[in-house]
Amino acid sequence: MLHRDHKIRQYHISSAANLIKETMEFYQITQVDLADRLGVSQKNISDILKRKRFINEVLALRIETVMGISSQLLLNLDANFKLHLAKRAAEKPVSQHKSDKFLKRYDWVTA
Repeated sequence: MLHRDHKIRQYHISSAANLIKETMEFYQITQVDLADRLGVSQKNISDILKRKRFINEVLALRIETVMGISSQLLLNLDANFKLHLAKRAAEKPVSQHKSDKFLKRYDWVTA
């Protein structure tokens, strides 16, 4: 039964970088070759694979054309990964805020 107090266990969080990297390794694709095919720099590909940068919609469409990986899947993976990072960051203590209302729920919020 679904209940908001029951937590859904998250077994694995991955980003588009994981899927791209795995595909590159399987097909022995170099960063330089992929960059040339996508029309971006090798540094851009390196940053994506190291999760220093995330793909945008245009690059997702290019990857779909070149590698056959769904652009929707790539964007969803990155969105979920970024949300996971934000949740982890939100669990850490927050510095002092000017307002005592910071992150205080409205009475009508139940979720």
